[in-house]
Amino acid sequence: MSNGVGEGRECARCAELAARFEDPATPNPGAFLYGWATHHLDDHETEPLPREGCAECARYAGPSGAVHPRVWLRWARTHYMSCALAPGWSPPAAG
Repeated sequence: MSNGVGEGRECARCAELAARFEDPATPNPGAFLYGWATHHLDDHETEPLPREGCAECARYAGPSGAVHPRVWLRWARTHYMSCALAPGWSPPAAG
């Protein structure tokens, strides 16, 4: 996944969010992954797709149930983007 848009130029905000997400000293890397994903969706207008083999992607590709469809779509797109940026990442165990 690219760190931004345009002929090899890196987006400064993407670089900052990626660095904070990847820094082992960051107390809540998931917050930075969420920020990085929503930045891609909102500022770069990235259109992520579900990642094959990801159970959470498959769940979001299904029906919204009791959740409003627009909310479900935003949750799904945010998860797909997070999954594309950091495949297989899960929060560190508490403790």
